[in-house]
Amino acid sequence: MKKLTECGWSVQESLKGSSKGGTVWYTPGWPDLVVYLEDGQRRLWFAELKQPGNKPTAEQLACHLRLRASGFTVVVAWTLQELLVTEAQERLR
Repeated sequence: MKKLTECGWSVQESLKGSSKGGTVWYTPGWPDLVVYLEDGQRRLWFAELKQPGNKPTAEQLACHLRLRASGFTVVVAWTLQELLVTEAQERLR
């Protein structure tokens, strides 16, 4: 996230858990990050972050398809470099 904010993007993380240890409900499959520029141009994209060897779940893939069908970019990134490639592409939009 630091690299994205250094590039001028704002980043909203999805919920990670509750502050009091209770159950947190969130739409299954929702991406880990919502990334946007505060430039009045409505530039917003989503990032699913994965550890090496892990793959997106069926719920994540279905959510990604819905977001893409709505015109949004969704990237699944295993490395910072993959995330920064999308950042550069979205900046040019």
